[in-house]
Amino acid sequence: MKKMLLIVFMSGFFFLLSAQELTLFSGFFDYQYYQDDLRIEKSEVTFLMQQNKETHFYWRRSRTYSAISYASLGISIISLVNINENLDPDGTINDYKISGYFLGLISAIVFSIKEHNHKKKAILRYNSFFDEPKTTSSVKVNRKIDGNGLGVSLTF
Repeated sequence: MKKMLLIVFMSGFFFLLSAQELTLFSGFFDYQYYQDDLRIEKSEVTFLMQQNKETHFYWRRSRTYSAISYASLGISIISLVNINENLDPDGTINDYKISGYFLGLISAIVFSIKEHNHKKKAILRYNSFFDEPKTTSSVKVNRKIDGNGLGVSLTF
């Protein structure tokens, strides 16, 4: 009975330990996020990024770049529709009309790349916190297991 209780007690610590590292995969419409092997929602990732000031900065910046990218793509589409509706009488397109389309398309691509880079920086910074040793306590725990049983001593 004592051995069974000891095994249950010791195995309880292994369930509390987990890596909790995030992984980013690009999906068809949006990114897919995984924490270890489980897929998590974007709202959960946003909550995790708000836990640290630096990761929150990169994550917020990536969301800003994403909004600018979508707005630039919208401007590009609107200018393309405007070009098709307002052709010159001879059927030619003026350079200033098509420049809005290319300007919107190029800025959408640039801000999309910047968004992806800032998301990667935020996730890599979040994952790096698990690599750093945390020394928040001055308590040293000594364990001793022998034929007589299990012993734990705390040193302050």
